[in-house]
Amino acid sequence: MVVKAYGTPAGDAPLAPLNITRRMPGPQDVQIEFLFCGICHSDLHQARGEWAGTPYPCVPGHEIVGRVAAVGGRVTSHKRGDLVGVGCIVDSCQSCADCKDGLENYCDGMIGTYNVPTQDVPGHTLAISEIIPVWQGRNSQVPRNDRCRACPILWAAPTRMAELLRVWPHAKGPAAPSMRSAWLDRRSRTFVFAIRPLLPAG
Repeated sequence: MVVKAYGTPAGDAPLAPLNITRRMPGPQDVQIEFLFCGICHSDLHQARGEWAGTPYPCVPGHEIVGRVAAVGGRVTSHKRGDLVGVGCIVDSCQSCADCKDGLENYCDGMIGTYNVPTQDVPGHTLAISEIIPVWQGRNSQVPRNDRCRACPILWAAPTRMAELLRVWPHAKGPAAPSMRSAWLDRRSRTFVFAIRPLLPAG
């Protein structure tokens, strides 16, 4: 299906509205309607072609918060209307040891949110648009009152989660309860809930 997106056709062109083609969601996919998306400096480097290998059109973005618009027939983690967040990964092989251990970021078949080769048109993944299909295991539930504030955490959380999981189960001292809650929440992949208790109030 053709949807509206925001990206660039070349490194020397500004980011602007454009149309892209999205595949239909598969049996284990969640189709997400964009509500918010944070912008990371890496998105701008990619869009401008400042890092080698940027495929065009480039439609960046990897701090996504949206609403579930549709679910595949085998989806059990979410339902229509749920508020969810998506970080820098939309899929993986789902069968290797890392995937089975909940560490898809180490999967050799990991598919990033944008600029990663795929069989879908135009041959690589695309991000900021009206909708995006994502494997159900790469969505995190987002609190209703944190829809916008959750965006940057969706990048910060995955980049640190591996270290949190490795070190924090053995933590001791006053911060141990919060650390252990982050480790326990790994099972449901609720990264936003896992990190939030560790942040300053406000």
